[in-house]
Amino acid sequence: MRKKPWFYSFVLVLSVLLALYTRLTMAVTVEEFYLFPDAPFWLFLEALLVVYVLDWLHARATRLGRSNGRASYYFGLLWRGVLLFVGGLQLLNGLLVLTGVARGDFGNWYALVRGLSSDAFLYLLVGSVYLPFLYQQHAAQVRVEVERLEKEATQARLQALQQHVDPHFLFNNLNILAALIEPSNTTAHDYVTHLASLYRYLVRTRQQDAVPVAEELAFLRDYQFLLQRRFGAAYVFEEDVQVPTQELEHLLIPPGVGQELLTNALKHNLGSRTRPLRVRLTLTASSLQVSHARQPRPVPAPGEGSGLAGLRARLALLQDTPVHIDDTPEQFSVTLPLVRRASVPDEVE
Repeated sequence: MRKKPWFYSFVLVLSVLLALYTRLTMAVTVEEFYLFPDAPFWLFLEALLVVYVLDWLHARATRLGRSNGRASYYFGLLWRGVLLFVGGLQLLNGLLVLTGVARGDFGNWYALVRGLSSDAFLYLLVGSVYLPFLYQQHAAQVRVEVERLEKEATQARLQALQQHVDPHFLFNNLNILAALIEPSNTTAHDYVTHLASLYRYLVRTRQQDAVPVAEELAFLRDYQFLLQRRFGAAYVFEEDVQVPTQELEHLLIPPGVGQELLTNALKHNLGSRTRPLRVRLTLTASSLQVSHARQPRPVPAPGEGSGLAGLRARLALLQDTPVHIDDTPEQFSVTLPLVRRASVPDEVE
Protein backbone atom coordinates (compact mmCIF):
# COMPACT_ATOMS: atom_id res chain seq x y z
CA MET A 1 0.00 0.00 0.00
CA ARG A 2 1.57 3.25 -1.13
CA LYS A 3 2.23 5.90 1.51
CA LYS A 4 2.58 9.64 1.28
CA PRO A 5 5.94 11.30 2.06
CA TRP A 6 4.67 12.75 5.34
CA PHE A 7 3.99 9.24 6.61
CA TYR A 8 7.65 8.21 6.20
CA SER A 9 8.70 11.44 7.89
CA PHE A 10 6.40 10.60 10.79
CA VAL A 11 7.88 7.10 11.12
CA LEU A 12 11.41 8.54 11.01
CA VAL A 13 10.62 11.04 13.79
CA LEU A 14 9.04 8.25 15.83
CA SER A 15 12.19 6.13 15.38
CA VAL A 16 14.43 8.99 16.54
CA LEU A 17 12.26 9.58 19.61
CA LEU A 18 12.24 5.89 20.42
CA ALA A 19 16.06 5.73 20.14
CA LEU A 20 16.39 8.77 22.43
CA TYR A 21 13.96 7.27 24.94
CA THR A 22 15.89 3.98 24.99
CA ARG A 23 19.23 5.70 25.64
CA LEU A 24 17.76 8.03 28.29
CA THR A 25 16.40 5.08 30.26
CA MET A 26 19.78 3.34 30.11
CA ALA A 27 21.93 6.41 30.97
CA VAL A 28 21.70 7.49 34.62
CA THR A 29 24.07 10.44 34.18
CA VAL A 30 24.94 12.77 31.30
CA GLU A 31 28.34 11.12 30.93
CA GLU A 32 26.69 7.73 30.32
CA PHE A 33 24.41 9.06 27.58
CA TYR A 34 25.49 8.17 24.07
CA LEU A 35 23.29 7.79 20.98
CA PHE A 36 24.62 5.53 18.27
CA PRO A 37 24.26 7.40 14.95
CA ASP A 38 22.82 4.37 13.15
CA ALA A 39 20.30 3.45 15.85
CA PRO A 40 17.42 5.62 14.50
CA PHE A 41 18.09 4.25 10.99
CA TRP A 42 17.73 0.62 12.06
CA LEU A 43 14.67 1.43 14.12
CA PHE A 44 13.22 3.19 11.07
CA LEU A 45 13.72 0.08 8.93
CA GLU A 46 12.18 -2.16 11.59
CA ALA A 47 9.19 0.20 11.90
CA LEU A 48 8.67 0.03 8.12
CA LEU A 49 8.78 -3.75 8.39
CA VAL A 50 5.99 -3.59 10.99
CA VAL A 51 3.93 -1.46 8.57
CA TYR A 52 4.61 -3.92 5.74
CA VAL A 53 3.53 -6.92 7.86
CA LEU A 54 0.25 -5.26 8.86
CA ASP A 55 -0.43 -4.12 5.28
CA TRP A 56 0.21 -7.64 3.99
CA LEU A 57 -2.10 -9.23 6.56
CA HIS A 58 -4.81 -6.66 5.81
CA ALA A 59 -4.51 -7.15 2.02
CA ARG A 60 -4.72 -10.93 2.46
CA ALA A 61 -7.82 -10.63 4.66
CA THR A 62 -9.39 -8.28 2.08
CA ARG A 63 -8.81 -10.78 -0.74
CA LEU A 64 -10.45 -13.51 1.35
CA GLY A 65 -13.38 -11.24 2.22
CA ARG A 66 -12.60 -11.22 5.94
CA SER A 67 -11.77 -7.54 6.46
CA ASN A 68 -14.21 -5.28 8.28
CA GLY A 69 -14.28 -2.10 10.31
CA ARG A 70 -14.56 -3.69 13.76
CA ALA A 71 -11.94 -3.09 16.44
CA SER A 72 -11.56 -6.84 17.01
CA TYR A 73 -10.44 -7.27 13.40
CA TYR A 74 -7.62 -4.73 13.73
CA PHE A 75 -6.45 -6.07 17.07
CA GLY A 76 -6.49 -9.53 15.49
CA LEU A 77 -4.19 -8.23 12.75
CA LEU A 78 -1.88 -6.80 15.38
CA TRP A 79 -1.52 -10.03 17.34
CA ARG A 80 -1.20 -12.26 14.26
CA GLY A 81 1.64 -10.08 12.98
CA VAL A 82 3.73 -10.52 16.15
CA LEU A 83 4.86 -14.00 15.14
CA LEU A 84 5.68 -12.91 11.59
CA PHE A 85 7.66 -9.87 12.69
CA VAL A 86 9.58 -11.39 15.59
CA GLY A 87 10.20 -14.66 13.75
CA GLY A 88 11.37 -12.78 10.64
CA LEU A 89 13.82 -10.64 12.60
CA GLN A 90 15.24 -13.63 14.46
CA LEU A 91 15.63 -15.56 11.20
CA LEU A 92 17.40 -12.60 9.60
CA ASN A 93 19.66 -12.21 12.63
CA GLY A 94 20.51 -15.91 12.53
CA LEU A 95 21.47 -15.69 8.86
CA LEU A 96 23.70 -12.68 9.55
CA VAL A 97 25.42 -14.54 12.40
CA LEU A 98 25.96 -17.64 10.26
CA THR A 99 27.49 -15.56 7.47
CA GLY A 100 29.75 -13.72 9.91
CA VAL A 101 28.22 -10.29 9.26
CA ALA A 102 26.87 -9.98 12.80
CA ARG A 103 27.53 -11.44 16.20
CA GLY A 104 25.10 -13.31 18.37
CA ASP A 105 24.98 -15.54 21.41
CA PHE A 106 22.09 -17.95 20.94
CA GLY A 107 23.34 -20.14 23.77
CA ASN A 108 22.57 -17.45 26.34
CA TRP A 109 18.89 -17.73 27.28
CA TYR A 110 18.75 -14.21 28.70
CA ALA A 111 20.11 -12.70 25.49
CA LEU A 112 17.53 -14.66 23.48
CA VAL A 113 14.63 -13.63 25.73
CA ARG A 114 15.87 -10.02 25.73
CA GLY A 115 16.00 -9.96 21.92
CA LEU A 116 12.54 -11.49 21.53
CA SER A 117 11.02 -9.14 24.09
CA SER A 118 12.55 -6.01 22.54
CA ASP A 119 11.36 -7.04 19.05
CA ALA A 120 7.85 -7.74 20.33
CA PHE A 121 7.76 -4.42 22.21
CA LEU A 122 8.86 -2.48 19.11
CA TYR A 123 6.25 -4.25 16.99
CA LEU A 124 3.39 -3.62 19.41
CA LEU A 125 4.39 0.03 19.86
CA VAL A 126 4.66 0.83 16.13
CA GLY A 127 1.71 -1.39 15.24
CA SER A 128 -0.56 0.31 17.78
CA VAL A 129 0.39 3.71 16.37
CA TYR A 130 -0.19 2.49 12.78
CA LEU A 131 -3.61 0.89 13.36
CA PRO A 132 -5.54 4.22 13.18
CA PHE A 133 -3.85 4.97 9.84
CA LEU A 134 -4.79 1.52 8.55
CA TYR A 135 -8.38 1.94 9.69
CA GLN A 136 -8.64 5.33 7.99
CA GLN A 137 -7.30 3.93 4.71
CA HIS A 138 -9.71 0.98 4.87
CA ALA A 139 -12.67 3.25 5.60
CA ALA A 140 -11.75 5.48 2.65
CA GLN A 141 -11.55 2.46 0.33
CA VAL A 142 -14.93 1.21 1.54
CA ARG A 143 -16.51 4.63 0.88
CA VAL A 144 -15.06 4.73 -2.65
CA GLU A 145 -16.29 1.18 -3.34
CA VAL A 146 -19.78 1.93 -2.04
CA GLU A 147 -19.97 5.07 -4.18
CA ARG A 148 -18.83 3.09 -7.22
CA LEU A 149 -21.41 0.36 -6.63
CA GLU A 150 -24.19 2.90 -6.10
CA LYS A 151 -23.21 4.65 -9.33
CA GLU A 152 -23.20 1.39 -11.30
CA ALA A 153 -26.53 0.34 -9.78
CA THR A 154 -28.06 3.71 -10.65
CA GLN A 155 -26.80 3.42 -14.22
CA ALA A 156 -28.23 -0.10 -14.45
CA ARG A 157 -31.64 1.10 -13.22
CA LEU A 158 -31.55 4.04 -15.62
CA GLN A 159 -30.73 1.77 -18.52
CA ALA A 160 -33.58 -0.56 -17.56
CA LEU A 161 -36.00 2.35 -17.32
CA GLN A 162 -34.92 3.69 -20.69
CA GLN A 163 -35.81 0.37 -22.27
CA HIS A 164 -39.36 0.44 -20.94
CA VAL A 165 -42.27 1.52 -23.10
CA ASP A 166 -45.18 3.44 -21.61
CA PRO A 167 -47.11 0.71 -19.72
CA HIS A 168 -50.60 2.00 -20.53
CA PHE A 169 -49.80 2.06 -24.24
CA LEU A 170 -48.53 -1.52 -24.16
CA PHE A 171 -51.32 -2.94 -22.00
CA ASN A 172 -54.00 -1.32 -24.14
CA ASN A 173 -52.48 -2.82 -27.28
CA LEU A 174 -52.17 -6.22 -25.64
CA ASN A 175 -55.87 -6.12 -24.74
CA ILE A 176 -56.71 -5.19 -28.33
CA LEU A 177 -54.51 -7.99 -29.61
CA ALA A 178 -56.17 -10.51 -27.29
CA ALA A 179 -59.62 -9.41 -28.54
CA LEU A 180 -58.55 -9.86 -32.17
CA ILE A 181 -57.32 -13.41 -31.62
CA GLU A 182 -59.80 -16.15 -32.41
CA PRO A 183 -61.13 -17.82 -29.23
CA SER A 184 -60.04 -21.21 -30.53
CA ASN A 185 -56.43 -20.06 -30.91
CA THR A 186 -55.29 -21.00 -27.40
CA THR A 187 -51.60 -20.82 -28.33
CA ALA A 188 -51.85 -17.14 -29.22
CA HIS A 189 -53.95 -16.40 -26.13
CA ASP A 190 -51.35 -18.11 -23.91
CA TYR A 191 -48.57 -16.11 -25.52
CA VAL A 192 -50.34 -12.78 -24.96
CA THR A 193 -51.20 -13.76 -21.37
CA HIS A 194 -47.58 -14.60 -20.51
CA LEU A 195 -46.34 -11.46 -22.25
CA ALA A 196 -48.75 -9.26 -20.29
CA SER A 197 -47.80 -10.98 -17.02
CA LEU A 198 -44.09 -10.51 -17.76
CA TYR A 199 -44.38 -6.83 -18.57
CA ARG A 200 -46.69 -6.17 -15.61
CA TYR A 201 -43.96 -7.59 -13.34
CA LEU A 202 -41.29 -5.37 -14.92
CA VAL A 203 -43.40 -2.24 -14.50
CA ARG A 204 -44.39 -3.09 -10.92
CA THR A 205 -40.87 -3.85 -9.70
CA ARG A 206 -38.77 -1.32 -11.62
CA GLN A 207 -38.51 0.97 -8.55
CA GLN A 208 -37.78 -1.86 -6.08
CA ASP A 209 -34.35 -3.01 -4.95
CA ALA A 210 -35.49 -6.54 -4.04
CA VAL A 211 -38.48 -8.85 -4.50
CA PRO A 212 -39.36 -12.29 -3.12
CA VAL A 213 -37.78 -15.14 -5.05
CA ALA A 214 -41.27 -16.59 -5.60
CA GLU A 215 -42.21 -13.57 -7.73
CA GLU A 216 -38.91 -13.63 -9.65
CA LEU A 217 -39.34 -17.35 -10.32
CA ALA A 218 -42.87 -16.84 -11.69
CA PHE A 219 -41.53 -14.05 -13.89
CA LEU A 220 -38.74 -16.31 -15.20
CA ARG A 221 -41.29 -18.97 -16.12
CA ASP A 222 -43.22 -16.41 -18.16
CA TYR A 223 -40.01 -15.32 -19.83
CA GLN A 224 -38.99 -18.92 -20.60
CA PHE A 225 -42.43 -19.54 -22.12
CA LEU A 226 -41.91 -16.63 -24.54
CA LEU A 227 -38.40 -17.77 -25.43
CA GLN A 228 -39.57 -21.31 -26.17
CA ARG A 229 -42.33 -20.02 -28.42
CA ARG A 230 -39.78 -17.91 -30.24
CA PHE A 231 -36.90 -20.38 -30.60
CA GLY A 232 -38.68 -23.71 -30.34
CA ALA A 233 -36.51 -26.68 -29.38
CA ALA A 234 -33.23 -24.76 -29.85
CA TYR A 235 -33.17 -23.84 -26.16
CA VAL A 236 -34.24 -26.09 -23.30
CA PHE A 237 -34.85 -24.68 -19.82
CA GLU A 238 -34.52 -26.94 -16.79
CA GLU A 239 -35.49 -26.06 -13.23
CA ASP A 240 -34.27 -27.50 -9.92
CA VAL A 241 -35.95 -25.84 -6.94
CA GLN A 242 -34.51 -27.22 -3.70
CA VAL A 243 -36.51 -24.94 -1.39
CA PRO A 244 -40.06 -25.47 -0.09
CA THR A 245 -42.63 -23.24 -1.78
CA GLN A 246 -43.49 -21.37 1.43
CA GLU A 247 -39.81 -20.47 1.94
CA LEU A 248 -39.60 -18.69 -1.41
CA GLU A 249 -41.51 -15.71 0.00
CA HIS A 250 -38.79 -15.15 2.63
CA LEU A 251 -35.86 -15.06 0.19
CA LEU A 252 -35.10 -11.80 -1.64
CA ILE A 253 -33.34 -11.00 -4.91
CA PRO A 254 -33.11 -7.89 -7.14
CA PRO A 255 -35.91 -8.00 -9.74
CA GLY A 256 -35.02 -9.02 -13.27
CA VAL A 257 -31.54 -10.46 -12.54
CA GLY A 258 -32.66 -13.93 -13.60
CA GLN A 259 -33.86 -12.54 -16.92
CA GLU A 260 -30.45 -10.90 -17.46
CA LEU A 261 -28.71 -14.25 -16.99
CA LEU A 262 -31.07 -16.07 -19.36
CA THR A 263 -30.69 -13.31 -21.94
CA ASN A 264 -26.91 -13.45 -21.55
CA ALA A 265 -26.93 -17.23 -22.12
CA LEU A 266 -28.93 -16.94 -25.37
CA LYS A 267 -26.97 -13.90 -26.51
CA HIS A 268 -23.55 -15.56 -26.40
CA ASN A 269 -24.45 -19.21 -27.12
CA LEU A 270 -25.99 -20.86 -30.16
CA GLY A 271 -28.71 -23.50 -29.95
CA SER A 272 -30.38 -25.62 -32.61
CA ARG A 273 -32.91 -28.42 -32.88
CA THR A 274 -30.15 -31.00 -33.31
CA ARG A 275 -27.94 -29.49 -30.62
CA PRO A 276 -30.09 -27.57 -28.14
CA LEU A 277 -28.58 -25.37 -25.46
CA ARG A 278 -29.71 -26.60 -22.05
CA VAL A 279 -29.98 -23.79 -19.51
CA ARG A 280 -30.39 -25.05 -15.95
CA LEU A 281 -31.76 -22.95 -13.11
CA THR A 282 -30.89 -24.24 -9.63
CA LEU A 283 -32.47 -22.60 -6.60
CA THR A 284 -31.25 -23.30 -3.05
CA ALA A 285 -31.86 -21.64 0.29
CA SER A 286 -28.85 -19.37 -0.24
CA SER A 287 -28.35 -18.93 -3.99
CA LEU A 288 -29.83 -18.87 -7.47
CA GLN A 289 -27.61 -20.43 -10.14
CA VAL A 290 -27.97 -20.33 -13.91
CA SER A 291 -25.64 -22.72 -15.75
CA HIS A 292 -25.25 -23.99 -19.28
CA ALA A 293 -22.73 -25.63 -21.58
CA ARG A 294 -20.54 -23.41 -23.72
CA GLN A 295 -21.78 -23.31 -27.32
CA PRO A 296 -20.36 -19.97 -28.52
CA ARG A 297 -21.77 -18.28 -31.58
CA PRO A 298 -19.55 -18.09 -34.68
CA VAL A 299 -19.53 -14.30 -34.37
CA PRO A 300 -19.20 -13.14 -30.71
CA ALA A 301 -21.99 -10.87 -29.52
CA PRO A 302 -20.93 -7.28 -28.66
CA GLY A 303 -20.83 -5.91 -25.12
CA GLU A 304 -19.84 -9.10 -23.32
CA GLY A 305 -19.34 -8.55 -19.59
CA SER A 306 -21.16 -5.23 -19.17
CA GLY A 307 -24.38 -6.89 -18.03
CA LEU A 308 -22.60 -8.92 -15.36
CA ALA A 309 -20.93 -5.77 -14.01
CA GLY A 310 -24.28 -4.07 -13.50
CA LEU A 311 -25.68 -7.25 -11.94
CA ARG A 312 -22.80 -7.36 -9.44
CA ALA A 313 -23.45 -3.74 -8.51
CA ARG A 314 -27.16 -4.34 -7.85
CA LEU A 315 -26.49 -7.38 -5.67
CA ALA A 316 -23.70 -5.62 -3.76
CA LEU A 317 -26.26 -3.11 -2.46
CA LEU A 318 -28.12 -5.95 -0.70
CA GLN A 319 -25.26 -7.88 0.87
CA ASP A 320 -21.49 -8.40 0.90
CA THR A 321 -21.48 -11.91 -0.60
CA PRO A 322 -20.09 -11.57 -4.13
CA VAL A 323 -21.49 -13.06 -7.33
CA HIS A 324 -19.67 -16.30 -8.15
CA ILE A 325 -18.85 -16.95 -11.81
CA ASP A 326 -17.53 -20.33 -12.95
CA ASP A 327 -16.16 -19.91 -16.47
CA THR A 328 -14.50 -22.91 -18.14
CA PRO A 329 -14.12 -23.90 -21.81
CA GLU A 330 -16.96 -26.41 -21.38
CA GLN A 331 -19.29 -24.80 -18.84
CA PHE A 332 -20.47 -21.37 -17.73
CA SER A 333 -22.44 -20.66 -14.57
CA VAL A 334 -23.36 -17.65 -12.47
CA THR A 335 -24.39 -18.05 -8.83
CA LEU A 336 -26.32 -15.18 -7.25
CA PRO A 337 -26.51 -14.92 -3.44
CA LEU A 338 -29.96 -14.60 -1.89
CA VAL A 339 -30.96 -12.46 1.09
CA ARG A 340 -33.36 -13.73 3.72
CA ARG A 341 -36.13 -11.33 4.64
CA ALA A 342 -35.73 -9.95 8.17
CA SER A 343 -38.34 -11.42 10.47
CA VAL A 344 -40.69 -8.98 12.21
CA PRO A 345 -40.98 -9.77 15.93
CA ASP A 346 -44.46 -10.33 17.32
CA GLU A 347 -45.93 -7.42 19.24
CA VAL A 348 -45.91 -7.84 22.98
CA GLU A 349 -49.38 -7.45 24.43
